[in-house]
Amino acid sequence: MKKYLILCTLAMLFILFGCEEEYAFRLHTAPEYYQGRAILPSGQQIEMTESDRTNVLDACYPEDALSRVPNGERQLIGTVTLSRPLITTSSADVFPTATFFEVENQTYVQCEADTISYVKQIDTLPNSLIPYREQAVSSPETSNLRTAQPHEQVHFTEEMAKPVGNEPYPKRSGFEQTLVHVTMPFNGAFEFTFESPETNETIMLPIDESSRQAFLSLGLGTEVSQDAKQYGLHLSPDQTLYEDVLRPKDASFDRMLGARQANPLPTTLVPNERYPLFSFSFIRDGKPHKQVVSITYREETLLRGDQLKTKMRQQFAHRRHVVTHELALLGTESKDESFLNHANAETVQFVFQAIDRSKAVASAGTPAPTPYLTVFEGICAQTFDVSYDEDDVYLTDTFTGSHFKLLRADAERWHDLFNK
Repeated sequence: MKKYLILCTLAMLFILFGCEEEYAFRLHTAPEYYQGRAILPSGQQIEMTESDRTNVLDACYPEDALSRVPNGERQLIGTVTLSRPLITTSSADVFPTATFFEVENQTYVQCEADTISYVKQIDTLPNSLIPYREQAVSSPETSNLRTAQPHEQVHFTEEMAKPVGNEPYPKRSGFEQTLVHVTMPFNGAFEFTFESPETNETIMLPIDESSRQAFLSLGLGTEVSQDAKQYGLHLSPDQTLYEDVLRPKDASFDRMLGARQANPLPTTLVPNERYPLFSFSFIRDGKPHKQVVSITYREETLLRGDQLKTKMRQQFAHRRHVVTHELALLGTESKDESFLNHANAETVQFVFQAIDRSKAVASAGTPAPTPYLTVFEGICAQTFDVSYDEDDVYLTDTFTGSHFKLLRADAERWHDLFNK
C-alpha cells in the first residue's frame, strides 16, 4: 500500500512535512482536499482524479531523490499542479508542482515547491497522463544558440514595427543584427547581464511550465512613447510581436547610436558560462554610454538527502490551518463557502495545543452546533467530529472513531472561542 494512502507516520512526515501522530493526532495526506490539473506541452489541460492526486503526492515523497538528471534527451509528458482551494488561493501554498518526463524509456518526476526542486525516478505515470505519453515533446539536455538568418532579421524588424499595448501606441524599433535564437532546456534559468563601466545588472528568466517553449528568439529593441524612451531585450517564443521585454532598472535613453553583435557567438551554452550577445551605444543626459548584453544558462540546483529533508521541514512544518464547519467536507469547496469558519492564527495555535493535550476516552457527547473540525498541517489533514457533554468537549477522529476529551481549561477556552 502506498506510503501516503492511509497515514503520515511520525517517522516520515513529522520530520519531513510537519505532520504528527501523537495521541489524538493522526494527520494524513488528504488528496480529497487537493485539486489537480495537468498541463500538456500542447497547452491542453486535464483534470486529475483523486487517485492521481494521491499518486502525485506519493511520487513526490522526498526519499531517493537523484543528484542529477540522467544524460539524454528528455521527453516532456506533462506538468501537474496541486492546490487546496478549501483553505487558500495563494500559489505559495501549492505543493507540489510535478513535471513528468522520460529519459531513455525511464520515467522521472521533478517536484517543485517555491525554491525546493528535486528529481526522482518512478515506476509509472499517473493514470491520467498515460494516454498522452506518445504526445511527449523532446526537450534538449543543453541550450543551443544560433544567429538569425537574414529573412528572420527582416521579420524581426517588421514585427517590432507592429503596435503593441494601449493607444497611443509606442513606436517600437528592432536592431536586426542583434537577433538570436536559443533552444530552451527542460529547466533552469537564463541570466541576462547588462554590463557597462558604471553598472552590472542581471535579470533572471526562469524556465518552468509557464515559460518553457521549444526555443526563444531575442533581440535589442526600443520603445518611444510620449512619456519615455526605453531600450530592452525583446523576446518571443514564435518570432511574432516580441512583446515580452526584459529591461534593466534604468533603460532610458535620449538617442540610440547603434548596436553590434558579438563575434564569435557560441553554438552551445555551457552551464554557468557567460557569453556576450551584443553591445550597443546610446546618449543619455548628453553623455555617451555603452552596454554589453550577455547570456548565461544556469542549471537548476537539485536537492537530495538531508539537505532536501531539512528544506522540506523548514517550509512545511509550520503551515497550519483550522476550519470548523457545519457540513461534512467534500474537498471541492471554495474557502469562501458560508458554512466554513476559518480560525485566526491565535486560535489555530490553541486548537493544535488543545488536541495535543487531549486524553483518549471511551465515549463522546452530543454533536455540537458546529459539528466538524478539520485541521491542516503541512500537506496533511485530519477531521474530527465535535461533541459536548455540558461543559466537556470531545473530539472524535472521523477516520478511526477514537474519542478524545479536552482538558477542562482547554474546554472552557473552546467554548469562549467557538460558542459565542
